[in-house]
Amino acid sequence: MNCNEFKECVCEIVDKRLNEERTNELLQHADICPHCKYEFQSMQATKNIILSKIKRQSVPAEVYYSIINATLNNGSSSWFKKLFGINLNPAIAFVFIAVVAVGIYSLFVPQNKGMTEEANIISQSLKNYQAVIGGAIKPQLISTEDDVHSFLSKDVSFDVNVPKMKGCSSCAGVLSSFSGVKLAHVVYQLGDKRIIYIYQADLDEAMNGTRISLPDEAKDELKKTNWYIREFADNKTIVMWRYNNTLCSAVSEMKKDELVALLIDKEN
Repeated sequence: MNCNEFKECVCEIVDKRLNEERTNELLQHADICPHCKYEFQSMQATKNIILSKIKRQSVPAEVYYSIINATLNNGSSSWFKKLFGINLNPAIAFVFIAVVAVGIYSLFVPQNKGMTEEANIISQSLKNYQAVIGGAIKPQLISTEDDVHSFLSKDVSFDVNVPKMKGCSSCAGVLSSFSGVKLAHVVYQLGDKRIIYIYQADLDEAMNGTRISLPDEAKDELKKTNWYIREFADNKTIVMWRYNNTLCSAVSEMKKDELVALLIDKEN
C-alpha cells in the first residue's frame, strides 16, 4: 500500500463503494500516514458539510457521466486552475463540481419524491461504466473468466454471471456494496478498445427492494420478456436481463444489435 494508491481510492472510501476488506486495508494505511489521514478526514468533513447544508436533488445519469467525461479528459487539475486560478486536490475538486451540478439542476427540475437517481440501477450502471473507462473503478482481480467467477461468487448470495466471450483480451472483477446491497461487477476488454461492463445484483432486491431499484418501464419489460434495452444519444447502450436469481445490466458503446447478439450467444 502506498500514498498514490490511497489517494486514487479516497473518494470510494468516503462514498462507501468498496468492500469491507479493501476499505479496512486502505484505512490501515491512513492510520500510519498523517498525510493520507488528513486527506481522508478532509474529504469526509467536506461531504458531511455538503450533506448537512444542501438539500439533495437527483441528477440524471447523462448529466453525471458527461461531467465525469469532461473532468477526466482534461487533465488532473488544469480545468479547475483555468476557472479559478488556483490548484485544488482533484478529489475535493470533484466534490465541488458535483455540488455545482446538483445546484444547477435543482433550479430547473422539481424534486422527484419517488425513486432517487442514486438508487436507480440504470444510472448506477452508466456511472460505473464511465468510472471504469476513466480509471476511477479499478479491478480487484484480473484473470480468466472462471477465476473472476469464483472471486465474485464468494461474497454474494446471487448467481454471478461471467460468460466467456470470444475475442476477450482481459476479464476483471470487482465487489462492492450500495446501501448495504452487495454488488458484483465484471469488465471485459475486447480487442484494443471495446469495453463491456456488467453490473450484477440480487434480482428480488432490484425488482422489489427499496435500496436499489428500476424505473417501472424497465421492470415491466423484464417481467414480460426477461430483457430491457435502451440506447442513449452519446452512443452508449444498456442491456438488462434476468439470469437465474440475478439482474445483469451490461453497458457498452456497441450498437444494441451487436451487444445483444454477443450476450445471447454467450448465454446459450
